[in-house]
Amino acid sequence: MMLIGSLLAAANPLDHVLDVPQIWSSGEHGIWWLTNHMIMLCLAAVLMLIFFPLVTRRYRGGDEVPTGTRNLVEAIMMYIRNDVAKPVMGDEADRFMPFLWTLFFFILFNNLLGLLPLEPITGPIMRALFGEHAHGIYGTATSNIYVTGALGLVSFIVIQVSGIRANGVGNYLKHFLAGAPWYMMPIMVPVEMLGMIVKPVALAIRLMANMTAGHILLAVLAGFTAAAATLGYGALTGIGLAVVLGSVAIMVLELFVALLHAYIFTFLTALFIGQLVVHEHEEHSGEGGEHHEKEEVIGGGDMLDMARLPDKARQTATHVAG
Repeated sequence: MMLIGSLLAAANPLDHVLDVPQIWSSGEHGIWWLTNHMIMLCLAAVLMLIFFPLVTRRYRGGDEVPTGTRNLVEAIMMYIRNDVAKPVMGDEADRFMPFLWTLFFFILFNNLLGLLPLEPITGPIMRALFGEHAHGIYGTATSNIYVTGALGLVSFIVIQVSGIRANGVGNYLKHFLAGAPWYMMPIMVPVEMLGMIVKPVALAIRLMANMTAGHILLAVLAGFTAAAATLGYGALTGIGLAVVLGSVAIMVLELFVALLHAYIFTFLTALFIGQLVVHEHEEHSGEGGEHHEKEEVIGGGDMLDMARLPDKARQTATHVAG
């Protein structure tokens, strides 16, 4: 309940969500050189660099039977590979797995770090070291649109570069027509370009909004307790108990949301990559020159051909992308 206590102490319900500077230049238009969210991003990266070598140490020693934490991590990684990437990327999935695994765990670590009540711990330490105006180190970096926008930009670059490498520049440019006749170019090209831009923007806004919403809801509930304190002990006890129970339920939901949106970001990135790098394959066999078309995951265009997705992937894409 330390997080609830910090929210109660905040004058603004958004104080736990908004980024604050640790090192900045003074003046009306001062620059924030180092902020809480920057520190949390670096902390997530450092934790990953420590955690995964420790988890894989026994693999490097020849022990290939996963147990305990290794079993959990391997199960998550295999799920991302076999049930997230392969259904929409086919045989192309393996070469993108290092990127998709890194993307998933980096977002997940940042989401989980944002749930930790670090301000009551780091605040007194920072103020003791740097004075009363210092801020504690805390916050959800993935609630910052600049952070999620950067993640969306990285995904956008990987998607487009992968499409160019898989198709060549000429075929890549042809996909902007989406199979339409050339005279439809004035209509199709702007629509396809808009769709190409909207995808990473939607990834960024979805992640930011969902990581922000839970903290705001907790702050609003904490505000009920502060308001009840003015009504007397009985009201404070009753409303405070309801707030505590509700907050516990929301924190459990937040854990699920942290995992869910790391999955959604990774799945949609894999889906968008698959739209550009996975194609139909044609087979010719027999003396009569019979033509067989083998339909794999999707067509070659940027627009998703839902009919060619496997049933499981099509259902997942419909629910997640919708």
